[in-house]
Amino acid sequence: MWCIALSLTVVAWADPPRIEVRERTSVQAAHFTLGEIATFSGVDTQTRERLGAVVLGASPLPGLERLVTREQIITRLRQHGFRPEEFNLVTPSRIVIHREATLLQAQQVVKAAIARLREVLRLPEEAQVECDVSPRDLPLPKGEAQIGAGEPRSLGGGLYTVPVQVTSSEGAPITLNVRLRIAYLREVLVAQRTIRAGEMIDDSALTVQRTTTRDSSGDWLTDPAEAVGKIARQTIPAGSPLKRSAIDEPALIRRGQPVKLLVPLGGAVIEAGAVAQQDGKGGARIRVQVTDTRKTLLATVIDAQTVRLDVP
Repeated sequence: MWCIALSLTVVAWADPPRIEVRERTSVQAAHFTLGEIATFSGVDTQTRERLGAVVLGASPLPGLERLVTREQIITRLRQHGFRPEEFNLVTPSRIVIHREATLLQAQQVVKAAIARLREVLRLPEEAQVECDVSPRDLPLPKGEAQIGAGEPRSLGGGLYTVPVQVTSSEGAPITLNVRLRIAYLREVLVAQRTIRAGEMIDDSALTVQRTTTRDSSGDWLTDPAEAVGKIARQTIPAGSPLKRSAIDEPALIRRGQPVKLLVPLGGAVIEAGAVAQQDGKGGARIRVQVTDTRKTLLATVIDAQTVRLDVP
């Protein structure tokens, strides 16, 4: 009987190198690598380092997320000289990259803007500075941020805008324009009731109150004696502070009133009768009609009964 011995050779096939991608990864830098989102097995140290250094793309903005696909990873491997088919690439159905962030509080930005405005304008302590429209909290890359405020720009009416530059550990600086309002706390004359345009002001319509005003001009009235007996140039609502520009001297002479007209003639002054054609306060120039000649002339109000002819 023939005995035939068969020699069997068993060949052991080694598992291919493995790249296993995590489902979700948080990164810090502006770009992320394969080494940050995956683990490697079955590779030597040099290959592990090369795989880990493969840049997959730009990270999302701080605090946000982006998705990465299996196809993108395969493309990046080829671009870096690897043959993806030689690896067991294990990827979840959804690969999420999250960018870690530091939240810069809006109040920090506003505080820097206010400090700069006070410094540049040399504001007194009683001046109150408030943010007109508060900016939002700002997500930044992790790390220390530098805040610097620029030169304020006046928008009028006590309103200013201050540029605040925020510089993070990476990327271009971010400039935020902070709108600030200035108010001054002071004692001023305030209307106790609505004062109509053309009305003569009496002390019952006035009071002195400590209040905030929007400008630093010296136009605010502080003493009732400055306003009593004056005429309101415009309607002044109840509770409103009074300005010098809102009141006027009362008319000394009224339209239709008989007046004494002084006419300079040589070294003498001749008196004539006339009738005022306009209202006029002291020092104002008004038209008057001479009673005898019916001629209309321009004259300056001297007092409540007298005008003086204007002579060139």
